[in-house]
Amino acid sequence: MKTPEAETSPSEELRPASGRSTVEAVYQALKGDIISGTRHPGELLRIDRMSRTYGVGPTPLRETLQRLTAESLVIARDGRGFQVAPLTIEEFEDLNIARTAVELAALRDSIEHGTDIWESRIVAAGYILEKCDSKMLSDTSPDVDRWEAANSDFHAALLSACRSTWLLRIQQDLASKSDRYRRAAVMSADRNYYENVAREHKELREAALGRDAQTGCRILATHYDRTVRTFARFVRQQTEAQKRG
Repeated sequence: MKTPEAETSPSEELRPASGRSTVEAVYQALKGDIISGTRHPGELLRIDRMSRTYGVGPTPLRETLQRLTAESLVIARDGRGFQVAPLTIEEFEDLNIARTAVELAALRDSIEHGTDIWESRIVAAGYILEKCDSKMLSDTSPDVDRWEAANSDFHAALLSACRSTWLLRIQQDLASKSDRYRRAAVMSADRNYYENVAREHKELREAALGRDAQTGCRILATHYDRTVRTFARFVRQQTEAQKRG
């Protein structure tokens, strides 16, 4: 995959909300830019340039970069600065193994203990996602950001009745690390991918509301594996294109 050094970011100069530190503001902004792909995989993150782009001093930037390094979203280059972590098939496959195992456990517990309020969350989030799925299929320039938000809300609703705080905490961390892989897959996917994903969303909703944990878990595992395979195909196509010159 390409690793250009971006000159600018669309992020505006940071203006922390009341009670929110500059470090937290720049952390959220830079993490969001990495996950969205605004900051490209492999991109060098120079303190001086980043300070101008994000409108903050070097100290909060260094703290942010160290924090993102601990989260494996940024790599420290042995005293030579930082760069955005690359996207690799191997890491996404590994992330997906862990994420799927955690989410299947959380989904089973959520389906078993979900209340009427939990069901209403799924219905509401599923309705919004269904509209976004339809737009992804029909629009020539779909709103990927809106789809990403709706997709995240729907999957969060499915798991929201899980009683384990630790399961959900680990799930959220793994989901966050998977987000930029999914976005790369979605941006490169064909119509067949969108059709299957939309169908699986409906099936997940029906399985959850029908309290069918076995079917829901089977669909969820297939759903996530589809995105891994789509991303892997994209990377291999890019590699072959680069070889051809």
